[in-house]
Amino acid sequence: MAILQGCPGVKCTIFSNGKTLEEYPDEDGELNNKKFSAPKDHQALTYVECTSNAEFGIRMELNQEFDSYAGYTHFAFWAYVDGQGIGGIFNELPEFETWSYDLLDAIGRISATEQARQKLKFCSITKVDDGDSARVKTDAKFATGLGEIIVTVHRCNVEPVITPASTPVSYTSPPAEISEKALKGQAISHGVSFGKEVRHHVPARTTKPVYPEGYHNPLGIFRFRYRSREALKQELIIPRSPSPEISMGPLNARRQSTANVPISKEQRLANLKKEIEKIKSEDGDENPRRRKRSLDDDVQTSGRAYKTSRQSNGSVVVDLTDD
Repeated sequence: MAILQGCPGVKCTIFSNGKTLEEYPDEDGELNNKKFSAPKDHQALTYVECTSNAEFGIRMELNQEFDSYAGYTHFAFWAYVDGQGIGGIFNELPEFETWSYDLLDAIGRISATEQARQKLKFCSITKVDDGDSARVKTDAKFATGLGEIIVTVHRCNVEPVITPASTPVSYTSPPAEISEKALKGQAISHGVSFGKEVRHHVPARTTKPVYPEGYHNPLGIFRFRYRSREALKQELIIPRSPSPEISMGPLNARRQSTANVPISKEQRLANLKKEIEKIKSEDGDENPRRRKRSLDDDVQTSGRAYKTSRQSNGSVVVDLTDD
């Protein structure tokens, strides 16, 4: 469960098929965000493993440890997927021990008393090797924010609504294919698609939130980067499966002895490079006789290899007739 070190009592998770998605915190990841700003210990960056065509929801929680509310009457959670705001909730600060809310849909208000809701679903994306500049430019717009869920938590007060507002929203699902160049090296495997619109009648709003610190300066920021299992391996968030040769040697013993010790993504990358170099070295040393023969039997002259043979008296004969 993602938590904020500097703001105890506030939690957020992503769930699908009745289960909370397994989380892989990235403590070394870049926390800067163009839209929102918060102290480092009020931010959390986590990777989660997703499944194609699975619906999902966002669970927001407060418990009795939350005490950062002096001077405020309400709190709010707002969510974004792939850079698109999908709604949230604002509520009075709870007087009980725990509070939770599940956001299952992207929400748009059609009128003062009508909402449109659309289910959230992970959809796979195929990367294509298309360097056409026009396509890369178009796909780059879709790639902005792609593969990430952001949830912000705010302290706020409320004021009366003079004129009930409607905020109709048209959500955009990502394309089935996207240029690899538009992703700029990111191992993005999925986006979020939106289900069929279902309309609901709701009470008209009588109050709206007011943010004394500014909407873009929330109390906390949760960021979830959702990926397939293979994409998580590509980004070295989870370890790759070792080859049989590696699993039988001393290297595997070292891996087992340190299996429970958390290491950074940079260290995992360095370890992977060492393993590759070890494999190359072992492959080069496995047949020295074969290398010697290749040096004795082939003479490289002007870029062309010629066959040679060694006679009983020790002299070497070069065959120039072989094509």
